[in-house]
Amino acid sequence: MLKQIIEAARLSPEFCASLIRVPAEQFKEWVDGKRPLPHFVVPELSTILGVSTKDLTARRPARGSSDSSVAPAIWFKLRDEKLTPADREFVGLVRRLGFFISQLETIRGIRSSSAWRAVAQTVAAEVDRAAPPAVQGRDVALRFRAAANLEHGQAGIGEILRPRLRQIGLAVIESPIPKSSLEGCCFAVGGEGTLGPCVFANTFKSTWFRRNEILLHEVCHAIFDLENDPVSLDFLDQAGDLSNLSEARAHAFAQEALVPRSVLVHFTNQLGINWTFLTERQLAGLLAEVHVEQKTLLEAAYDDGLIDDELLVKYMKYTCADDLRELSPHAWTTREFLRRQASESPKWIVENRHTTAGARTLRLPVGYVQQVIDAVNAGDISIGKAAELLMMDRYTFGERFGDIIAEPLLA
Repeated sequence: MLKQIIEAARLSPEFCASLIRVPAEQFKEWVDGKRPLPHFVVPELSTILGVSTKDLTARRPARGSSDSSVAPAIWFKLRDEKLTPADREFVGLVRRLGFFISQLETIRGIRSSSAWRAVAQTVAAEVDRAAPPAVQGRDVALRFRAAANLEHGQAGIGEILRPRLRQIGLAVIESPIPKSSLEGCCFAVGGEGTLGPCVFANTFKSTWFRRNEILLHEVCHAIFDLENDPVSLDFLDQAGDLSNLSEARAHAFAQEALVPRSVLVHFTNQLGINWTFLTERQLAGLLAEVHVEQKTLLEAAYDDGLIDDELLVKYMKYTCADDLRELSPHAWTTREFLRRQASESPKWIVENRHTTAGARTLRLPVGYVQQVIDAVNAGDISIGKAAELLMMDRYTFGERFGDIIAEPLLA
């Protein structure tokens, strides 16, 4: 079945071999059925490919199986014509990372998937499914802010968003995919019995402010759609298209989670804002405090009745980039941010958070890398296991992290 599964998923054997770090010739023997899949790779491959271990190890597909029935559901949807081979291979990398995140949580005695299910069920339990999608999104967003401990007084939540999402069981991945139209996506990752959502935002030519909205947009898909749809895909050319119920709901959810009326009123009073005579500098100050893009903030102000149609059009034309770069380091490019923070952050945060498979590179989350380092230093895992969890060899691990690993474990 392995041959049929990877062909249906449109992944090359060469990439799959590099992904699980085995020689291409050895993987080809498994694909061709010349040797059975060894037990040690079955859990990992079944998780990445989204199939049961039984289907993966079957000798041949059931009689009469079609291409669509052989393809794992997630990969069948990922054959969307807008996606490139690079996109699909990147998803493979993210799914492998999800497998290892699940492993690390098991080692540390954490069941974040249970935490996520509790939050998701709580916030969605009382939603009025007959209400307009924007109303559903706003209603659930307010309850989600409370359930995920995102209320944070009346301040912007961009600084605490990612750690809070991880605390309730989401895998949060941000990494560049050059030459891709994919802006964000959501799908389940983890091993059998430990599945939880992964929300992804493409950082290539994207701002931190924009990614705050993308991540929450995907969180809404995880709450409402993931149970019945294996993956949600959001493309750059579809941004703002609210004709689809699911997309309209996710858009409203992200806006309300980031810019509830209480936050706008708080900063209106704190900064002495007069919405009728808003200046470019004041708008930049609001963006820096609320942690959102200009369009999102102004649409929220319009929906809350703080500005009218004429002012919305006027303020949308404001150019705040220079003022915003002065007021917030999050307005810098990723390269600028890392370069300016290099003297203040450990080298591994700035330079050594990436892993590769074939020609694809994935930037590992800071929190996950730190958890792996902590597990090594606590004696919970070996150097070899730490290298595996970070998807690199022992030599590379030692070169990157040797100076922050407890000395006795390096002996």
